[in-house]
Amino acid sequence: MPQALDLAMKKRPTQGRSQATVTAVVDAAAQLLAEQGYARLTTNHIAERAGVSIGSIYQYFPGKEAIVALVVEQVVDGVLADFGRGLLGGPVDDGHLARVIYEAIDRRAGLIRTLYYEVPFVRDLPAIATMRDRLLLLSGQIYLTSIGERPFTLPHVATFMLTAMLQAAVLESILAPLPGMTRDQAVATLAEIIARIAGTA
Repeated sequence: MPQALDLAMKKRPTQGRSQATVTAVVDAAAQLLAEQGYARLTTNHIAERAGVSIGSIYQYFPGKEAIVALVVEQVVDGVLADFGRGLLGGPVDDGHLARVIYEAIDRRAGLIRTLYYEVPFVRDLPAIATMRDRLLLLSGQIYLTSIGERPFTLPHVATFMLTAMLQAAVLESILAPLPGMTRDQAVATLAEIIARIAGTA
């Protein structure tokens, strides 16, 4: 039986200096993951990039896997925060919605590509396990504001399926795009798909 990975921090930082250390470690890990991938990532490399001692890393983390788990948590939080900020303060038209969704992933494309394709335990992480529920809540809010006069028979099922389809479409168009497809084409087509599903086209 494979040994269970220890993905939890040993302790959480409570003071400014310790918080700065953990932030530097997580930021360094994110940079290295985007630059060189998961297989080449080591705690020594992270410590060197972060400008901290290897002992400081092991004071808070049992190994690189726990650092990566925290990177994933922060990526998820950042993507969802971008969604929320982008959709506040005005009507949600299809083009704006498509740009918000696309740009939240695209600005982190290198890091997300590594996490999505190379980290073997990424789908088992709590951040990923709870992301669907948070996206469903956000999608439900979008549904209520943009669906127009043609609601689905089963809104909760429709919201789930729309979330899954949009998530897959955006990830694949950014991480493994169709040859020759431009960013503008991807955003415009995503907007068209949203408009047709919502009955606004």
